[in-house]
Amino acid sequence: MIAKLIRRHSDDSQIVDELRAQSDSVKAAALLHDIGHGPFSHVFERVFEAADTRPPSHEAWSCEILRNAKSQVADVLRTKQTVDVDLVCSLISSEEEAPDCPHLKDIVSSQLDADRLDYLLRDGMMTGSRHGTFDSEWLLNVLEFGEVGLESPSDKKLCINAKGVGAIEGFLLARLLMYQFVYGHKTTRAYEAEFIQTLRLAVKLTDFLPATTPEPVLRVLASPEDCSTDDYLMLDDEVMWWALRCWAVWDGVASVPQESRALAEALTRHAMRLVRRDRPWKTVNLKGAMPITRAKRLVTTLQRRCDPLAYECYVDDLTKSPYKPWGSAKREGSSDPEALRGEICVVSRGGDVGPLSETPDSHIIKSLMDEQSLCRFHYDRHFHDEFSGPLSSFGVC
Repeated sequence: MIAKLIRRHSDDSQIVDELRAQSDSVKAAALLHDIGHGPFSHVFERVFEAADTRPPSHEAWSCEILRNAKSQVADVLRTKQTVDVDLVCSLISSEEEAPDCPHLKDIVSSQLDADRLDYLLRDGMMTGSRHGTFDSEWLLNVLEFGEVGLESPSDKKLCINAKGVGAIEGFLLARLLMYQFVYGHKTTRAYEAEFIQTLRLAVKLTDFLPATTPEPVLRVLASPEDCSTDDYLMLDDEVMWWALRCWAVWDGVASVPQESRALAEALTRHAMRLVRRDRPWKTVNLKGAMPITRAKRLVTTLQRRCDPLAYECYVDDLTKSPYKPWGSAKREGSSDPEALRGEICVVSRGGDVGPLSETPDSHIIKSLMDEQSLCRFHYDRHFHDEFSGPLSSFGVC
């Protein structure tokens, strides 16, 4: 992307000099923005999304690791005079102070960033799916910085030129299809649902978990917002798998107080199922606003009652927009400059910059502006009798 942009703007020394000067910082941000992910990537953050206390975002952890005095990654970056760690962090995380060059952040974090261009193609190849295929070469060729001009006449943003609308359509369709058929595959999401509920059970049982549970896991479950960097760096997939194995063979369930014993038994059962890769939870699709509302209300009611059944099901709302036009951001309260900053913009043949959503004659873009609704109810099939009533009210059996 950087090489293409330098070539595109070869007659603008200011842009070329800036790209060359900040190139290593931008590349470092692109390579390192996800090093703060916890075990099992995004699914770990979903464990705490409804909790009163939660760990920092994975972007915030990435920045902490890059600045930590004991971090080997930070040691490497400190030896590179061409890398500005503060700039790297501002390109990675929206919780950092905004960079002076927001158009460079578009390369790392935007609807048109290098990460999305990369992971769709990579994941399509690694899963054997062709849904992630799009014309990446042409998309790179049509990149350029355009002057948006809402905040200041020189305010630049990563855009595509008018020749690239077809490539963008293919890219956004690939993203939609990958989320529908790969990232949102019902088996994957059912396993994730059980993993999330297993860890939520462990959070409720932190005072009673077996002593064999790895200390970093115990500490992050007990106090996620206070987790130290040393403990967090120990939280990789292998440590979490070891915790699940310890819980699967936990022989001290009988010593757990009676009021928490059902939860402890559920934790052991779930952990064993995950370790053995047993059949995933059963999945039903929820169609229409009323079934979704009833499913969410059921889970809330079970949680309020402290009913162990709350951990035997999960409402999985996969509603997602493959493309977010600036109008939706404005409706959510963003100012015009903020909304346009988050939009994919097109540079016309005459040099004018406008949002992709207002591109004429693009029926594909117009259809992609609508949210793609997909909501599911996952549950342990061994509790089918207990859930048969609610399932009937959802209209699925």
